[in-house]
Amino acid sequence: MEKTPLISVIIPVYNVQDYVAECLDSIINQSYQNLEIIVVNDGSKDNSALICKEYALKDARILFLEKENGGLSSARNLGLDHATGDFISFIDSDDFIDHHYFEILFKNLDDNDFIFCDATYYITGSPVLSSYLNKSNKVKSISFTSLELLKAFNNFKRPLVIVSWGKLFKKEIWEDLRYPHGKYHEDEATVHHFIDKSKKIKYIDLPLYYYRQDRCGSITNSINYTKINDYYQACLEREEFFLKKGMINEANEVYNNGKSYLIRKRMRFNIDKDQITIASILSDKKLFLSTKLELIFKFLFGKKQKQA
Repeated sequence: MEKTPLISVIIPVYNVQDYVAECLDSIINQSYQNLEIIVVNDGSKDNSALICKEYALKDARILFLEKENGGLSSARNLGLDHATGDFISFIDSDDFIDHHYFEILFKNLDDNDFIFCDATYYITGSPVLSSYLNKSNKVKSISFTSLELLKAFNNFKRPLVIVSWGKLFKKEIWEDLRYPHGKYHEDEATVHHFIDKSKKIKYIDLPLYYYRQDRCGSITNSINYTKINDYYQACLEREEFFLKKGMINEANEVYNNGKSYLIRKRMRFNIDKDQITIASILSDKKLFLSTKLELIFKFLFGKKQKQA
């Protein structure tokens, strides 16, 4: 009998005592059971570590690791260093997954290097309905080559294509690839690399991942200058990556995305706002005309709002 492949599930944990049990329950009770569950406590200050240790005592598949707080990238990287599975998957510890999540992803992976799915953008307390009520249903999917997805991902299923969660990877993709240490928006800085290392990729149109939107203190729901600048720097690095591949249109798109984000966030949160001028926007030769007009409108509209 053919051996069922082992899936290494990496779960970084930081101050999620109200959510981590739901996350772990959704993983240990999967219909696909051959899992290596790697829980990395990234210096939590609440009871998250205690909860995870209790789960590890009850389930031998759980490997509990602890480290000083170093951020999401370092926690994922430590998990990757300890992973022994044939496949790799990342799940954020304030999220949870459909009961058939790994069964469906593995069944539909075929000869692709990674597969990703849709997500339910979940508000705590909302009803949870299974996304896979009838296993005989044919799953709608879209297949890509590496180059096709690199060309499409500025516009295809964002942010699903960019984030690390909601995916199942062949382990080879991560053999010499890690997240940038000490950076926010680590997914933005890594996505083009794991797509580039993949020959074939598949997307399935099933919302199997429950992404929690309403947790106070989450990285997504908090912002500061460092986070804004890290996003911009990740875009500049991806611009350089595209230019080296001769993908000029994609490089221009990602530059405009990053620069627009930087200026809009600085205006909104009043960060070095005095350095933003209409002249500086107009003089940026790499910005599209449409981007310039949008930013100038926001600049003028913001000024009028402040005066009012």
